[in-house]
Amino acid sequence: MTEKELLIGCQKQDITTQNLVYKTYGPKVFGICKRYMKSRELAEEITMNSFLTVFQKCHQFKNEGSFEGWILKITVNCCLMELRKNNLQFDDTAYNKIITTSINEIENHIENQDIKKMLKILPDSARVIFNLYAIEGYKHREIAEKLNISDGTSKSQLNYAREKLKEVYFKNRK
Repeated sequence: MTEKELLIGCQKQDITTQNLVYKTYGPKVFGICKRYMKSRELAEEITMNSFLTVFQKCHQFKNEGSFEGWILKITVNCCLMELRKNNLQFDDTAYNKIITTSINEIENHIENQDIKKMLKILPDSARVIFNLYAIEGYKHREIAEKLNISDGTSKSQLNYAREKLKEVYFKNRK
């Protein structure tokens, strides 16, 4: 089935099509949820919530971009809503007080599976910023708007996450 056919089936609330959408995009959605949530159980719950939102709001899809991209954006937003519900706090450490590293230094050395494992050690706030910036591709301005924080807080949390990941990565490689 094409994305358009999947969308039409979802809009008609066809259970077979909804099941196919879940089977098609479920692994990616669950992967995103695992990166944001600390427990597998919570990631599974947010995966289900994401698909419920997709199925309830599929009539709002405006054919701007892909249906898959829209689903993944809803997933990120569901993760952020869950974290906000649990009072996600951000440290307003001044950006210029953080030791900066080359933007690609850590990402070039760490494989995808290592990142997933190591993200679990980060505090929620740093993990969210790292996910949004380094993995989802948001800019600091967009992150700041999405999370109602300053650009500097976004930058400092990203650098904190990088430093922590670098520390753990190189500690495990010795």
